[in-house]
Amino acid sequence: MPNVEKEEEEDDNFLDEDSDPLAERFACATKFLERNTNTFQQVHLLQFYGLYKQATVGPCNTTKPGIFNMQARAKWFAWHELGQLDAKAAMVRYEQLLNELHPSWRPNEGERSNAHAGVQPATSNGWVSVSVPKRNDDDDDADAGPSDDRLLACIKAGNADGVREALAELDGALNRLNQLDDSGLAIIHWAADRGNVPILQSVLDAPGIDVNLRDSEGQTALHYASSCGYVDCIELLLAHNADRAVVDGNGETCADVAFNETVKSLLA
Repeated sequence: MPNVEKEEEEDDNFLDEDSDPLAERFACATKFLERNTNTFQQVHLLQFYGLYKQATVGPCNTTKPGIFNMQARAKWFAWHELGQLDAKAAMVRYEQLLNELHPSWRPNEGERSNAHAGVQPATSNGWVSVSVPKRNDDDDDADAGPSDDRLLACIKAGNADGVREALAELDGALNRLNQLDDSGLAIIHWAADRGNVPILQSVLDAPGIDVNLRDSEGQTALHYASSCGYVDCIELLLAHNADRAVVDGNGETCADVAFNETVKSLLA
C-alpha cells in the first residue's frame, strides 16, 4: 500500500478527546501495524486501511480515482465498501482483524497509554486488493435478501458454503452473474479479488459464467488475480481458459499489471 501518512495526519485528532478503552486499544493496534507491516499480506493491509479511514474520517467522502491510478482505486474501494459503518464499529473490526491475524499483538498497560498519545497510519509498499474486512458468517446481511445479494455478501465474507448455497438458489437466474453491479464489477471479479480458491472455483463452475468478462474499465478476473498476486487463483482461471491477451481500458494485459515477476512469468 502506498504511504498514506500525509493524507491522514488530520485524522489523528480524533484521539485527542478524553481517553476511552476502545480508542486506546485502537491506537495501540495502529501503532503495532505501523511497526510490523512486513508481517501481513497486502490484502490484509488494505483491510486495515479501509477500517482506519472509516474510524477516523467516517464514510468515504472522496470520488473514485481513475483507472490510471490503480493503487488509489484499490484503497478507495476498501474504504467505500464499508458504507455507513459506525466509527466505533470500525475500530472494533480493526482490532478483531488484528486479533485473528496476530493474536500476540496486545500491548501491556504502559504501551497502551503511550500509544494513545498519537496514532500513525499503517503504511506499506506494493499492490493491494480491493478487499474489505472478513466478516463473521452470522452477520445479518450475509443470510438475508435476494440470493444474488447474499452471494456477494458471502464472497466478501469468505463464506464458501454460503456461496455454494446462494448459487444453487439462483438456479434459473444465473444469467445475473455476468451483470456488473454499481461498483462496475461482476461476481467473478469479486471472487478473484478475494483470492479464495474454493469460492472462485464455485463461481467458475456456475453455468454460463463468463471467465473473460470485463468490468466497467475493461479488466477481467485474471487482471484482478494477477495484480493481487494470487497464484492459485491465476492457475485456476487459466485452467478455465481465461484469456491472457485481454487488455483493459488502460491498454494493459494481466501480465502488465502483475504483482511481481513470478506472476508475470506465470502469465508468459
